[in-house]
Amino acid sequence: MKTIFAQNRRNWALYVASAALMLSVLALMRSNTATAYAAPANPDPWKSERQYPPLVFNSKAWLDCSISSTANGRQTMSTMSGQGFTFDAAMLPIQKSKLQLVGQTGMMYKFDSFPTETVKAHFNGIGDGTITEMKSEVEVAVSRFQQPGGAGTAIHFTAADITTDSAYVEFTGVFVRASDSKHFPFRVLFGRVEDGSGTVVPMDKAPDTRIMSKAVVLGSPRLPVAVTTALYEAEDDVAKLKIP
Repeated sequence: MKTIFAQNRRNWALYVASAALMLSVLALMRSNTATAYAAPANPDPWKSERQYPPLVFNSKAWLDCSISSTANGRQTMSTMSGQGFTFDAAMLPIQKSKLQLVGQTGMMYKFDSFPTETVKAHFNGIGDGTITEMKSEVEVAVSRFQQPGGAGTAIHFTAADITTDSAYVEFTGVFVRASDSKHFPFRVLFGRVEDGSGTVVPMDKAPDTRIMSKAVVLGSPRLPVAVTTALYEAEDDVAKLKIP
């Protein structure tokens, strides 16, 4: 009798365990199915925006940038022809910079900068919108300069003083078109400079120091700089073609 009772208990325990396992499997399948159906509702925005290669635009523009390490500055880009940005941005004080004298006559400076807030902008061919994310990276090398006040004072140079292909200006960010809120991640790169001038004030007299302030114009309405812009665009309705 005890043997039969023990056997029944084991059978009942096995039944309960099997039922619990079955319920767990069903719950897992239901969860996976729900996740699979829910996934398309929240697609990865970067994946959709970068699913296809970027659009690449060529334009002519000039840049006017006045910025310092102690106060807000201003950076204005004006596209004269082709497809590119036009904007006027208030810039935060420079936090990261370097100014270095090179040899007896040369000089190099570089810095990163960021707008104080979102920037209203126009992109020829795409329309009006807002730059919601942006970083500026600048590095310029000159083969000669003028510093009439001596070490530690303002350094002056012209476009002719800039070492060939040594004015590197890059903007990286995201542009949101006003008409449909479409996001366009972008990168802007300035080319060779044939017109313009600049004044850079070092932080101190040391030959390797930081930037106190700078006011530089690259290009001009008469001789703008060649600019390349790579811009990603999400395409949701590209047809999937059948293999014949």
